[in-house]
Amino acid sequence: MALVALDGKVVIDGPAGERKVAIADFYNPLGNGVKADEMVREIEIPEITMQTKQAFLKFTLRKPIDFAIVSVAAVLTMEKGFCSQACIALGAVAPGPVRAKAAEEFLAGRQIDEAVAEEAGRLAIKGAKPLSGNAYKVEIVKTLVKRALIQ
Repeated sequence: MALVALDGKVVIDGPAGERKVAIADFYNPLGNGVKADEMVREIEIPEITMQTKQAFLKFTLRKPIDFAIVSVAAVLTMEKGFCSQACIALGAVAPGPVRAKAAEEFLAGRQIDEAVAEEAGRLAIKGAKPLSGNAYKVEIVKTLVKRALIQ
């Protein structure tokens, strides 16, 4: 999740040569983007600046060892108290990581306060289509996004 929010890339080597795949695009419902004759060689993480703030939160039932029921990674670049760029990645809500694009767009140019963070949480679930057995995750996503942003 954090690597998606940091805009990381997977470097893959194979007979056809090297290729780079954004981590957000690496995962698919059946696994990942590595072909049978390829291997992951490295992971690239862009350099971050002092203006970059990061948070990773996960909701579990048994804190130290359990898989996340929902996780949120947020990376914000702040300039003079305003968000110039935001990336929010959601985990355990789909077969792979999901970017909260509507929330990211909303945050651009804004000061982050509790009301803005709450609205971003609401926008993070925009377009969500939960199944009957996991609709409870919607509220958890909203809360974790808000907490990550005001941290």
